[in-house]
Amino acid sequence: MTSWIPCQYCGREYSDNFRWFVCDKCGYRVCPSCLSSHRGKYSSGGFKCSQCAFGTMREK
Repeated sequence: MTSWIPCQYCGREYSDNFRWFVCDKCGYRVCPSCLSSHRGKYSSGGFKCSQCAFGTMREK
């Protein structure tokens, strides 16, 4: 059975086997459409995690 997981930036739901970008330090998860636009305390968009100081967004 497929699980549906919301993107933590836009809120759209995708299956658990979708092409996610996940922070290697804190686990923040965004969909490919939000990779260039996610914003937070530490960054705005791209492969640097916007939610923690040292994380990198990696494709999972």
